Amino acid sequence: MVFPHKEFEKTSCRDANVEKGYLADMFDFIEREHLNIHSMILVKDGAKVFDAYAEGYEPFHNEEVYSISKSFTSIAIGICQDKKLLHLDDKVINYFMDELTTFLPSYETLTIRHLLTMSVGHDQDFSNDLTENDNPFDRFFNSPLVYEPGTHFLYNNFASFILSAVVTKVTGKSCNDFLDEEMYQEIGIAKPVWDSVKGYSMGAYGIKINTIDLAKFGVLLLNNGKWRDKQIVSAEYINEATQNHISTATNDNPRDKFGYGYQFWMNDFGDYRAAGWLKQYVVINKEYNVVFVTQAFEERELLVLFSDYILPALQKGWIYDSLSLREYIRKFRENSKPIIENEKQTRKY
Repeated sequence: MVFPHKEFEKTSCRDANVEKGYLADMFDFIEREHLNIHSMILVKDGAKVFDAYAEGYEPFHNEEVYSISKSFTSIAIGICQDKKLLHLDDKVINYFMDELTTFLPSYETLTIRHLLTMSVGHDQDFSNDLTENDNPFDRFFNSPLVYEPGTHFLYNNFASFILSAVVTKVTGKSCNDFLDEEMYQEIGIAKPVWDSVKGYSMGAYGIKINTIDLAKFGVLLLNNGKWRDKQIVSAEYINEATQNHISTATNDNPRDKFGYGYQFWMNDFGDYRAAGWLKQYVVINKEYNVVFVTQAFEERELLVLFSDYILPALQKGWIYDSLSLREYIRKFRENSKPIIENEKQTRKY
């Protein structure tokens, strides 16, 4: 594994043993479908096979990654467990008794593990209309539990916020500050902005970060939590966090029906991903030692780029051809101009 410093070392398709034709087909597909992708990068064995940026976007352009933030929160929890500051089977309510005026007795069985797997027992996300004037902990622990904790999956931003708050309770630092000390600085990520409420990082969303740094996060995950000679988070936690712990078969999105780990989604084509709204992805593929990242403003599914083009390119391996991937990347940027301009107009309303 090659570990990057500020940027990733470049590798050729030949040295990476990747069939370039499938990658060219992928860029043709993006052009044909007018997909709004801001940036993407493919990293194999720690080296960059390609990266591409839309008009107005560059390698270190930070933008909101929405629910990819949840996976960062999960790693903070894992580091805390490694440090013996908490255990996944701890009762969550015990961390917040000083914050509560009342609580429902049914929460006495809720554990950190239930928060991680989105199996709190809610039938809706009760954080949707929270304001700065609300006590988020009173709101959470007095929201009715319709299901027994651990039995029913509901994608729930409130669960991730509570996880972030647990990190703060056991470390005395915001989740973002804690990760800065324990992870960002170690793997060369500039500390991102992370939205917060009452001093607590949002946990569920709110990180502003760039594609290069997301890929570094992906390489850390791929390498079982180890960066060069330092174990940032235990391999045991990474392995456990990225297994399927609860069924998501009833989800509407066909790509989201293959299970959920500890704030990570399972892929239908194997392994797992961190994912955010509008198709922000960090896709992990252990078989080929690959990380694939997208940042976008797109409602159509972008996992097809990996499953239908990148994965076959990895499976087929290098074959000589005269294609210029650099030319496809140049065309990608050129073709993005009207798409990005249209997005700017859309975001005004």
